[in-house]
Amino acid sequence: MYQATPSRADWRRNRWWKANHRTRRERISAGGLGMRGVASRSVREIPVAVVDLETTGLYPGGDRIVEIAVVRVEPKQQPTLVLDTLVNPRRPVSATEIHGITDRDVAGAPTFEEVARDLVDAMSGCVLASYNVYFDGKFLQAELAKVGIERFPPHLCLMYLRPLLGLGSRCSLAEACQFHGVHHTAHHWAGGDALASARLWQSYTAVLERLGVRTFGDLARRKAYKFTDSFAQNPLDASVCAGLPSATRLKSRALTLAPEPAAPRPVDRHALLGEYWDELTAALADLEVTDAEIGHLLDKRRLLNLTADEVRWLHARAFAGILADVCQDKAITSSEAAVLHRLSTALRTLGWSPGDVPDVLSGTSAVAALPKLEASGPWQKVAAWFGQRTRTPS
Repeated sequence: MYQATPSRADWRRNRWWKANHRTRRERISAGGLGMRGVASRSVREIPVAVVDLETTGLYPGGDRIVEIAVVRVEPKQQPTLVLDTLVNPRRPVSATEIHGITDRDVAGAPTFEEVARDLVDAMSGCVLASYNVYFDGKFLQAELAKVGIERFPPHLCLMYLRPLLGLGSRCSLAEACQFHGVHHTAHHWAGGDALASARLWQSYTAVLERLGVRTFGDLARRKAYKFTDSFAQNPLDASVCAGLPSATRLKSRALTLAPEPAAPRPVDRHALLGEYWDELTAALADLEVTDAEIGHLLDKRRLLNLTADEVRWLHARAFAGILADVCQDKAITSSEAAVLHRLSTALRTLGWSPGDVPDVLSGTSAVAALPKLEASGPWQKVAAWFGQRTRTPS
């Protein structure tokens, strides 16, 4: 029945609701992060550990890490590569076409269990950063949980810092490095990507100072992303890995990677596939694909001259990873089915989606003949899973 004046019980319920259902931005503005974790710590005075991974696929918990690197950025010091090793996944290595890692490479490399203590030591006392923390972080959490480490440190996503700081839209690591003048040639080597990402972080800290962003709480107040909630956490310390042994051996690819040649060299298909994959996942990472991004990806395919088989392979791996995640609970809800449909539509617009007839793309000539996309309104959001977990199918 309608009441002109709320009852005391209604008033108490309303007060409880307002106190417990504030938005993330309201909680941050009210100082919800200010008294905990690193939120009140200076951005320039706390060390940052920049992590990069290569993996056997897209599914944390099912796929495994095959290479890991950590670069520490101490206050007022240059980035230092403190951990760089291949990791034996105890399963066949896949996606060699992207990262170049083979079963032979990981033979004799430590397992993640053997390198976990070294990893925690490398991250000790730091805020963790990664170019796509929603991918790398999920894999790290899954692997650390297997060795009994449930805590996860406060973390940053460098890909999202670009739009957060008003430097441009999110993009691939290669594009960000080119835009900010960061030298980066060793793509899809975890050590090379981590070093490039660390130099990007240095570039961004100068922008933070110019914008008057002093603390991690200040950064969170500029815009609320999922990763800013982690600023309420404290960094890891060595005590969380007590009892775990240090690795007796590491195996780095750094010594086997050839230096950049002075003369032109034959086309490297691995590099081309990795470049398209990076652009694709960067476009999907914010859960929304714009007409401009679709047009950019189509242009990128023409430029790289990818074959129909290569396009189908990349799209199929992306879709397969999402299916593996959705099927974990042995049921697909209507909302999950809608997510899969939207993803399938997006992949079809980009050239091919699993289930399409095989002559959708008949070869590189068909790719070259694709028309430029005309603006036709905003695209629907792509699956949240895809935006949070994709990087390379490595």
